[in-house]
Amino acid sequence: MLNKGFSLIEMMVTLMIVSIGMLALGSFYASGIRAEGSSLRRLAAVHMAEQVLEEWQNTNVRPAPNCKLLTAGNPAAGQLPLGGAGITCIPYSGVSSPFNIVIQEANAQAPIPNGHPLYAGPVGGTPVMGDLYQDKAAPGVNPVQVRKVRVSWQEDGGAKQILLTHITRR
Repeated sequence: MLNKGFSLIEMMVTLMIVSIGMLALGSFYASGIRAEGSSLRRLAAVHMAEQVLEEWQNTNVRPAPNCKLLTAGNPAAGQLPLGGAGITCIPYSGVSSPFNIVIQEANAQAPIPNGHPLYAGPVGGTPVMGDLYQDKAAPGVNPVQVRKVRVSWQEDGGAKQILLTHITRR
């Protein structure tokens, strides 16, 4: 006599295989959601850094970022503080993570090797700045500036950061 249908053991084995597959898919889905959140925070940080650096370059005035400030003692409009701890804010882009923004500005410096036509130091000495960084209209003034914008945030128990650098003339 032929039995039609499945035995209880066959059903249990099938159910166990399907359950293991569903658990694997569930953990894959959860890691995808975490990666998406991480990507959104990184994208928001890059966008904030680019916005600050672009406004700084266009106006030549230290900008205020376009975000909800969390730092006590808000900076004056258009005056993000140079160096130090910077400010902490949450972007208006929908990312709820707080970001810390620090800007820095310094004279550009680069060594010029011995034998180069612009080298102004003693033979065999430490390379110094030559005419490359000298302003002919204002001797002794370095017209080349390096501007940096660093945006940092906390994620998965560690610090993450974005650093944008721009070299400009005064």
